[in-house]
Amino acid sequence: METTTIPISLEIKIKKAAPRLADKSLSPRQKRIALAKKKRKNWRRQVQMQVNKNEIFIPARCNLVVFDLEGAGFLEEDITEIAAVKVSAYGEILDIYQQLVKPITKLNKRVVAMTGITEEMLQDKPALPEVLDSFFAFVGNCPVLGHDIGYNDIMNINMACRRFRRKDLFLPRFLDTERIAKRLLPTETGGKFGLDALMKYYDLHTNCEHRALADCYSTLSVYERLIQEFEKKKPF
Repeated sequence: METTTIPISLEIKIKKAAPRLADKSLSPRQKRIALAKKKRKNWRRQVQMQVNKNEIFIPARCNLVVFDLEGAGFLEEDITEIAAVKVSAYGEILDIYQQLVKPITKLNKRVVAMTGITEEMLQDKPALPEVLDSFFAFVGNCPVLGHDIGYNDIMNINMACRRFRRKDLFLPRFLDTERIAKRLLPTETGGKFGLDALMKYYDLHTNCEHRALADCYSTLSVYERLIQEFEKKKPF
């Protein structure tokens, strides 16, 4: 019995064509959804590259704004709370910002249990576009600090800017306590770099309330320890 060998070039063409052939089984609506997801993913990747360029790698004592978000739990841009604390280079609290936000979707039950934020609490709150205006004004040109904000919180805000078709993106210079901890403490924490894990590592008091403002203060406490860690380890 004779066997036919398919040329490699033809095999490649067939493999490339396979997704296109599969697409024929999708309805027009499914195709639109798939295309929208692809565009969203590509846009996010491009903006993430812009965000990463603004990272401050070395912890420093400077004026900054510590911020944190809470979300509804389904869409990353569906923010339900923004809190921020403006701090001087000497650690003095200069100003505080805290605002609940009316969500786009219903709240995830797991998020409600974790944060204590309910739909009733958010019914009469302003929508996110209005809140972003006041938050951007609060931050101004200050560098921002947060835990895992390089990939999450900053990008969540940018995804919200995209959704509401804002021309201005959120691209501040930033310090990320998770990224700093991974560089300064690669093995000391047992590979755990979450905010709670770092609070435990430094034997700091953890506020049981998982809310944005409480996490701002926790992040600030961890950052102070990381600065001390850096100053202890840096060569002179």
